[in-house]
Amino acid sequence: MPDLDLLPLQAITVSGWLVPLGCHVCEGDRLLELSAGEVLVDLPAPTAGKLIQKSVAEGEVVRANQLLGFIQAEG
Repeated sequence: MPDLDLLPLQAITVSGWLVPLGCHVCEGDRLLELSAGEVLVDLPAPTAGKLIQKSVAEGEVVRANQLLGFIQAEG
């Protein structure tokens, strides 16, 4: 997860995955929605490929540099 430059004590929670497990994504596609208080942030896919792992669940609190999931490159 990238550093969102929010207040250090602000909890960042996974609001929901926007892509089902096993689906193909293109770089920049909306992948995951996070919330921090009243702020909602969509995280884009950092690369193209197939989403093969979701390491965090909806409602889970996450931190900067935490692995959120894994996209397997195709080709």
